[in-house]
Amino acid sequence: MRVYREIGEVPKGKRVVAIGTFDGVHIGHQRIIGDAVAAAREKGARSMVMTFNPHPLSIIAPDKCPPILTLLNIKTDLIGNLGVDELLIIPFTDEFSQLSPTVFCEMLFSAQLGAVQVIVGDNFRFGYKAGGDIRFLEDYGNKVGMQVVVEPLVTAGNEAISSTRIRNLLMEGRLTEVREILSRPPSAHGKVVHGDKRGRTLGVRTANIEARVDCIFPGKGVYLADLFIGKDPYACLVNVGQNPTFCSTDEDSKERMRIEAHILDFDRNLYGFNVRVDFLERVRDEKKFDGPEELVAQIKKDIATARKYQGFAVAQKK
Repeated sequence: MRVYREIGEVPKGKRVVAIGTFDGVHIGHQRIIGDAVAAAREKGARSMVMTFNPHPLSIIAPDKCPPILTLLNIKTDLIGNLGVDELLIIPFTDEFSQLSPTVFCEMLFSAQLGAVQVIVGDNFRFGYKAGGDIRFLEDYGNKVGMQVVVEPLVTAGNEAISSTRIRNLLMEGRLTEVREILSRPPSAHGKVVHGDKRGRTLGVRTANIEARVDCIFPGKGVYLADLFIGKDPYACLVNVGQNPTFCSTDEDSKERMRIEAHILDFDRNLYGFNVRVDFLERVRDEKKFDGPEELVAQIKKDIATARKYQGFAVAQKK
């Protein structure tokens, strides 16, 4: 897949273009993108995904911008895995946000992009103050001879799939539903950093993962997960929270969410490594214990629970 970061980089050609923010690249997004790939093959054209970075709301209404589900490099990989020929990442700037719907369409249907067909979701809006809608896009397409295909929202459990729904499910720890909607486990990415080093004292070493604060991951609790070092997966227990047994209860500490992973049967130094955590199942709520002894006893129970779980990638290799 070729990746372009400005329209001027795109060579002229005939294309079928799927447009959207595509945060999460969930199964609804996958349908739109997959249909673009199939249509392009039928028409002898190139398939292109047009997306935006950063998230449009971070420019239009920063106070309303939600935490993102996927980092740009991860989103790029996920889109590439769907068989797309080209990815155009539009820099979403204040200037771009002020383009009129007409100018946006002129850009889209220009000789540069050569769109013979455009595919969007039925909630697609565009142009200054979201002034352009599906009807506007279809009317413009009819005038210039470009086909506009509108995909209905995909549902799961009789409810429309959306990035907002996924965020809410994540915060509730409902990972089975999230996995079905994403068609993969929800993940967090970050660097292993130095923590309080209490794990060594307790006899349970943990990797402290510094995740991006603008990315969402499951809410407070203890989870079974796969931790990836490069392409190698390792079974682990992950605590998402604030270490209430040891942390103070001042307001600052309430804002410092932590991701701590205890990797089963593992004793390597991972400081400075960039890792990915795939969350698989929720074990229990995060809780405050009366002291270290009670905490260690619970961790041992959690580890015993983890060893019975057959969903780890490492377990599947055996």
